[in-house]
Amino acid sequence: MFTDIKSFLRNISPDKKRTALVIMGIAGMVLIFISNYIQTSDNSKEVENTSVPENFISAKEYKQQLEGELSEIISAIEGAGNVKIMITMESGTEDIYAVEKNITERHQNKNDEVLNDSETEYKEGQVYVVIKNKNGSEQAVLLKQVMPKIRGVLVVCDGGGDPVIKEKITQAVSGVLNISSGKVYVTD
Repeated sequence: MFTDIKSFLRNISPDKKRTALVIMGIAGMVLIFISNYIQTSDNSKEVENTSVPENFISAKEYKQQLEGELSEIISAIEGAGNVKIMITMESGTEDIYAVEKNITERHQNKNDEVLNDSETEYKEGQVYVVIKNKNGSEQAVLLKQVMPKIRGVLVVCDGGGDPVIKEKITQAVSGVLNISSGKVYVTD
């Protein structure tokens, strides 16, 4: 096969070789130029589900989940009895979305005329990464959700008047939630 190609190339005159190379070079540049204007891949991805992912919950659901789990833990402490818990939060959940950095460059002189050899100004901004749903709507990409900080915890239980039980409950709550014991109030 290579011998066939070599013999074919030997039979072509040098002028025809140059012409072929020039034509291939021009064709290559045209293809590169066209590829800049043709969008070969769509950066947005289509997704079937338009709802928030299952592992993301609201601040209210987070609070209720914590209160339920704490009630179970505290009711297991000997002498606590019936337990009711109220948790207060500092804020709601914070959603963190995927962003792309955009840097724009502008050449400009003092008279607001666009020139290539004058001062260059750079502006940096952020654009949310968006996905396209099957129904055609767009949705920002949610990376993570930051849960709100706990402001305080009120524990009302049958044994809340006993100092020993009160201390056990305070230590349990502050340890589980990683908050200071001053943010925990236990009463009967």
